Amino acid sequence: MKLIHTAAALALATTATTTFAWYAAPYQPVDPQTVMAQHQQAMQAAFEAQRQFAEQQMNAMQQQRPARPEFPTPPPMMNAPEFPQMPAPPAFGQYPAAPEFPQRPEFGQYPQYPERPAFDARRQELDGYRAQAKQRMDERRAAMQQWREARRAAYAQAYPMPAQPSAPATAPAPQAQ
Repeated sequence: MKLIHTAAALALATTATTTFAWYAAPYQPVDPQTVMAQHQQAMQAAFEAQRQFAEQQMNAMQQQRPARPEFPTPPPMMNAPEFPQMPAPPAFGQYPAAPEFPQRPEFGQYPQYPERPAFDARRQELDGYRAQAKQRMDERRAAMQQWREARRAAYAQAYPMPAQPSAPATAPAPQAQ
């Protein structure tokens, strides 16, 4: 038992001495340059590890990729057509000749429009379609009007208006007392 007490006292003394030495030690400020250097080294090591891993992956993918077939050689390009010869520019102070215009109509006359058979045929086709659409709309309006009138007549038969009003038209004169 004495041995246990002695060992416990020795452990307590050692712990107390170490604790007091730890807490009584002067404050050692952290050196920012040292921390930054350690951080920089750690980051460089991490980046290098990432780069090596990416290179390994790329090499493995290159080895797994099947060989692609060779592309055929493209055909030779066509020769561009040559541009027509430009007319000679007029001499200084001269103007080029104006193009020939058709003769102007007399005052009050209009020039004749060119013949357009396709345009006229399309216009006639559209006019025919408009006439048919108008006829269908008129027929539908007439049918709707007839249906409305039939509904009104059926409603009037089901709910006739009273012949005599329920209240007298004039109130009786007040009685004198």
